[in-house]
Amino acid sequence: MSAPAPAPAPAAVPEEFPHKAFIGNLSFKTTKDELNDFFAQVVDVKEANVMAIGTRSLGYGFVTFGDEASLQKAIAERNGKELGGRVINVEVARPITEETLAARKEKTAARRRQARNRKPRGDKANGAARVDAAEEAEDERPQQQQQQQGRGGDAGAEESASPRQGKRRPRRFPKKDGKSEGGEQAAAAATAEPSAAAKKDLRKPSETVAFVGNLPFSTTDEELSKLFADFTISSAHVVFNQRSKRPKGFGFVTFASPADHSKAIAEFTANPLVASGRELFIKAALSETPVASEPESSSA
Repeated sequence: MSAPAPAPAPAAVPEEFPHKAFIGNLSFKTTKDELNDFFAQVVDVKEANVMAIGTRSLGYGFVTFGDEASLQKAIAERNGKELGGRVINVEVARPITEETLAARKEKTAARRRQARNRKPRGDKANGAARVDAAEEAEDERPQQQQQQQGRGGDAGAEESASPRQGKRRPRRFPKKDGKSEGGEQAAAAATAEPSAAAKKDLRKPSETVAFVGNLPFSTTDEELSKLFADFTISSAHVVFNQRSKRPKGFGFVTFASPADHSKAIAEFTANPLVASGRELFIKAALSETPVASEPESSSA
């Protein structure tokens, strides 16, 4: 009896992102041919795509290169350059994690559940009730007219002449102090407390927390902390979208003292930090404590 043939070796699974770059902040008018030609001027391009829904561009795309050296050269020479009137950012493409896919599926399922449970608007839901009420009114109207005619007089004729006329809205007369009801409401609104948006503008800058913007999407908390190694900091974290689990491109750094906080902002405002070819900007974060408004001076 012959020995069984050996099982064939499994085929190599290609990488999901082989030497691929993410291109962000694209103009909505940029086509994939224009994107391809833009990078083909410096390196050999295998494929270029602009992501879109139907014919509408999403403002970003991907470019695939033949090897790692071409990928790094494209990032070095094209990141921060202008294409189609907009400054683009070029980064190494990252594979989509299972957590991100699960979050997208859950978001889609939630939207479908919300659409199924959505109640019809009041106009549609009460349409049948209004039709029935109108029919009953039509049936009762002849009886009312007969009763009014039987009583006689012009009053009955006047009442039957406009059966659909509703109650008149009462007129607003000015009060003795010269202010109408509408004027009182306007005065109350003027003296009301400021809205949430107005209170947000009254927040004062923090003395220890700094906002760091225009971060590369690949930046981690540790990398953000290393950018401020010359200062004493308590923490550094990159902000992520809670639903998609993707970074938002900014973060916060907490300094150990207000002196380090002010020194870092002054230094990096004069000489901005650069990370992965992107120029960062730093400013004092806004605290949750509102600034006390100055009392108005009373006129003599």
